[in-house]
Amino acid sequence: MRNAIRILILSLMVMGLASVASAHRYHTSVTRIEHNAEESLVEITVQTFADDIEAALSKRTGAGGVRLDSSAKTNALLLDYLRNVIQLKTGDAGLELQWIGMELKGHSVWFFLQAKAPEGLSRLTLSNRLLFELFADQVNIVNVVKPGKRASLVFKRGDTVKSMP
Repeated sequence: MRNAIRILILSLMVMGLASVASAHRYHTSVTRIEHNAEESLVEITVQTFADDIEAALSKRTGAGGVRLDSSAKTNALLLDYLRNVIQLKTGDAGLELQWIGMELKGHSVWFFLQAKAPEGLSRLTLSNRLLFELFADQVNIVNVVKPGKRASLVFKRGDTVKSMP
C-alpha cells in the first residue's frame, strides 16, 4: 500500500512537470514601443514566456539551466540577447537599448528597455527576431503607440527590417 501511494504521488508529480513543460503550444511575444517626448526616449516593453527566454539564454551561453533570477549576471545576459534580436535604427545608426528592468508574472516575463530617440519614432526602422533561433512558428507582435495613433507590426521568421508605422 505504501509503495502504491509513493508511485501514485510520483506519477502525479511527473504529469505535473510534463504539463508545465508544455504549458503553451504557441510561441509569441508582444512588444509595446512608445515615444516619451519629454525625455526624448523610446520606451520598450516586451512580454513573452519565461521558459522560452530561459531556453534561449541557455542555448546562447552553452550553459544549461539559465534562470531568470534578476541577478546582475542574468540581466547582462538578457540585455546582450535583447540587443541582438531587437534592433531599432535611424538610417544606418542603431539605437542602443538600455536595461530598465524585468518582472516575472506567472509563466510570463516582462522586460523594460529604453533608447535615446530625440527625433521620435517616425524615421525608425525595427527588427524583432526574438526567439526565432528556437521556434519556427514564433510570432512577434509589436504595438507602436504614437499620440492619437496605434499601429502594429508582425514579425515572423524570415522577416527583416520594417519601418515604423
